[in-house]
Amino acid sequence: MYPAKPSPEVGQIVKVRTRTWLVEGVEEEALASLTVHLACLDDDAQGEKLSVAWTLELDGSIVSTEAWKDIGKKGFDEPRQFAAFLNTLRWNCVTATDPRLFQSPFRAGIKIDAYQLEPLRKALRLPRVNLFIADDVGLGKTIEAGLIASELLLRRRIQDIVVACPPSMLLQWKDELENRFGLTFEIFDRAYMERIRRERGHSVNAWDTFPRFLISHKLLIDETYVAPMRDWLDNLRPGSLLILDEAHHAAPASSSKYAIDSQITKAVRDLAARFEHRLFLSATPHNGHSNSFSSLLSILDRERFIPGIPVLKENRDAVMVRRLKDDLRSIGVAGFPERRVEQINLPQDLGFEQLPADTPELVLAEMLDHYRTHRLESMLAATKRQRSHFELLTTQLQQRLLSSVEAFARSLRVHKRTMERIWSHELAAMPDTRLHTGRLEVVDAEDERSSLTEGELDQLFESETEKTTLAAAGGGDPTVAERRLLDEMSAIAERARLQPDAKIQYLIQWVREHLCAGASLPADGRPQPHAPWQDTRLIIFTEWDDTKRYIEQNLKAAISGTDRWEERIEIFHGPTPPQKKDDLKRAFNTPPHRHPVRILICTDAAREGLNLQAHCHHLIHFDVPWNPARMEQRNGRIDRKLQPAPVVFCRYFFYTQRPEDRVLRVLARKTRTIKTELGSFTDVISKKLKSGIRRDLAGKTADELDLLSDTEADKIRDEELESTRVRHDDLKKEITALERRVAESAGAINFDATMLQDAISCSLEILGAEGLQKTKGNRFILPNLETRRGSDPRWMSTLDTLRTPPEQGRRDYEWRRQAPIRPVTFEAPEGIDDTVVQLHLSHRLVQRLLGRF
Repeated sequence: MYPAKPSPEVGQIVKVRTRTWLVEGVEEEALASLTVHLACLDDDAQGEKLSVAWTLELDGSIVSTEAWKDIGKKGFDEPRQFAAFLNTLRWNCVTATDPRLFQSPFRAGIKIDAYQLEPLRKALRLPRVNLFIADDVGLGKTIEAGLIASELLLRRRIQDIVVACPPSMLLQWKDELENRFGLTFEIFDRAYMERIRRERGHSVNAWDTFPRFLISHKLLIDETYVAPMRDWLDNLRPGSLLILDEAHHAAPASSSKYAIDSQITKAVRDLAARFEHRLFLSATPHNGHSNSFSSLLSILDRERFIPGIPVLKENRDAVMVRRLKDDLRSIGVAGFPERRVEQINLPQDLGFEQLPADTPELVLAEMLDHYRTHRLESMLAATKRQRSHFELLTTQLQQRLLSSVEAFARSLRVHKRTMERIWSHELAAMPDTRLHTGRLEVVDAEDERSSLTEGELDQLFESETEKTTLAAAGGGDPTVAERRLLDEMSAIAERARLQPDAKIQYLIQWVREHLCAGASLPADGRPQPHAPWQDTRLIIFTEWDDTKRYIEQNLKAAISGTDRWEERIEIFHGPTPPQKKDDLKRAFNTPPHRHPVRILICTDAAREGLNLQAHCHHLIHFDVPWNPARMEQRNGRIDRKLQPAPVVFCRYFFYTQRPEDRVLRVLARKTRTIKTELGSFTDVISKKLKSGIRRDLAGKTADELDLLSDTEADKIRDEELESTRVRHDDLKKEITALERRVAESAGAINFDATMLQDAISCSLEILGAEGLQKTKGNRFILPNLETRRGSDPRWMSTLDTLRTPPEQGRRDYEWRRQAPIRPVTFEAPEGIDDTVVQLHLSHRLVQRLLGRF
């Protein structure tokens, strides 16, 4: 039998499992069992929930109020220590009633920019936080969401948070929220569910085991994860917050009267309604269709918006915040670079007037256009569906050719092989086949195929190319000219597929001028052995994995033998494991003198949400996406807040001798206006280029696209979204008011970085250690707490927050040995700097040290 002990009451303080807790509820159950619901009061786990069987807790005790009798018996503190105690007390006094008082900015590791506090100001005025942050790419929507979540937690308006984001951004969200706001999140996936089942059994709902989760968009349509989530949420879970990143993925894309919900739309619509608070983030919330926009907003707030009903300005303004970098830069807000979009003219920028007439990129483009024309003429008797399938096939072949001969050759090989089997009657055409039209398109980061291996993706594309060829066959036998063109294209492509084209030659020339003078084309001789590298970095984007391999192969051959050449190029694409993607991001943002990587070759899996601006301001588009929004997202990897360079360069290739490139040039230039035209221009492109770029009509198509600036979709978008943007004079007034509010809030809690620094030193001295030791600049060295408290596992975990995160995610002895504790600072460093840790009121180390007062 366990010894009898007093039963706690609601409101009392108890000690359980070495921590201090507040009793929030007591339930008497059968067999004299007593269940006590607790909330942690310790600073390094404040607010965490725990339910215990009180009679079974061996160390459970009620904290007596008699301790007050001992006050003063040991004398009084020194004025400096008492000041630290008093300041700590004020910093921990949180108001839940004054919406004008900002508190989270002073409890976060960020540099406070007034414009970022507008979403917070707006959120605090809403009884339920239904807010859409539609700021431009790179303005810091993650920070704005973190400020709101942190503030709502401080005010006890929320207890549970779920962040839904693209899979590639899970680790970035987790790091940002933990490092900047002291908020620990668990990634909800199969591994987490299996761990909970091992530890607590299959009957436990994993959503009940932690208050804050991250989940990928992909899992929102998987009943394995969503069914228990619905049970956890019930019809409405009070005190819950949903943060939906890249919320435009949940918008229906249809332009019909009532937008047709996709799987992700249906899932988000159902789940979002079960959260008390909702926060949506997207730089492109409007796709040019009024009904789609209203449908997306109805998911956010179904009381204000109805799908298919035009959005009223006053309702939209109540829930949306939208600012653009150009607007902020124009009124003098610092911290945003100038973006220069530059065209690389080939071959002029290589020093030649003309490319040879037999250049594969030029010859194949002309031959493919002839092949399409001949084939369509022989398909006059074909069905509309057959012709549509052939146009889809040739459009994909053209897109891949405009990317690289290697990508084109791989698809052409499958098409030619299938056609030959049809001609030999080994295969039969399937004219009535209904195809999934998206299967031949670029694999998006949100696509279910993005996690496949390269080999699996190659097999999938080959299979879909074969199916499309079979579906497009018929309607007329191929002519002699068609067969000849197919044979000649195949022969030229196979000979040239691995040879460096003009774009590769320019890249190697650029590498030689800006990165490593020892780089060399094979025709120019071997690269210089052990040639040194400069500190410049470069990002290269392409849509296709075949082209990515082609670039990698040629660049590695060009730098082979130079200093540490094997470590200079890295790859970021869909099949890259999440932890590897996080390691690549961290490596690329590490100062060049500390990490050898210089070139990052990316597919569009890296185009959303990834921060790569710390030490890179050069980006080259190896191919131009036919969706300008994708190009804008690519540019946003370096054109964003905390970019230290005053100018970022975003370049794209233009073959002056290839007519099709005139259309690509228009698409590239439209990135300058895509911020305002959003999806409307993209919708027009999808219609005009449905059958690819006709060589004889390329000039006309380019002129038509270039003149498009006032489509009906643009008018809708202007009326329904862009008027949300605050004009320059009003934006200045808004920022001035926010700056005043920040100053008032800082005075209200009496916060100052110097005071926090002194309080940390006092706490260290109370522990019997030395205070902080100042080094160069505003950096400080912590005393060796690791040795003093090495036997306490909780100290080890706290100190781990000061180390460089492990590359493989494993926090073990070897990692701790190789990753010493970094210096700390109390002011936000300029740019992204992983050599120092900013301490703030929500940092785990600060919470623990100040908890001693």
